[in-house]
Amino acid sequence: MSPDAPRVVRSLVTPDLVIGVCQIACYCVLATSAPRPVGVGFGLVGAAFAAVITLRAVRVASTRVTEAGISQLTWDGRRHLPWADVTGLTRKPFALTAHGRRVIVPVEVFENTAAVIAYIESHVPSAVVRNA
Repeated sequence: MSPDAPRVVRSLVTPDLVIGVCQIACYCVLATSAPRPVGVGFGLVGAAFAAVITLRAVRVASTRVTEAGISQLTWDGRRHLPWADVTGLTRKPFALTAHGRRVIVPVEVFENTAAVIAYIESHVPSAVVRNA
């Protein structure tokens, strides 16, 4: 990774992962220890919700911005978009599109939000930035 490439601030993501894993464990305990009708339903719904939150935190933590492009983990594995292939850019949420694939960039978790936006805009084709 080049020295000017933005880095994700790990301290914002790590607590989310810890909290999510703890929530999943608590809901699983509730599902097995509470009275059956309430415990199982509450535990399973709660565990599913906590799993989604945890997977979202993993997606944020896995976002990588490099000279070659941007990538992040998704449900389908690691998704990589080379800068030259980017055909769309939206600002709310900040996302890049290429070949029908979309990567939502969590700009708020980078050390400097304005710098990461400027970095991305300087690497995508200029026609894409003008149309955004």
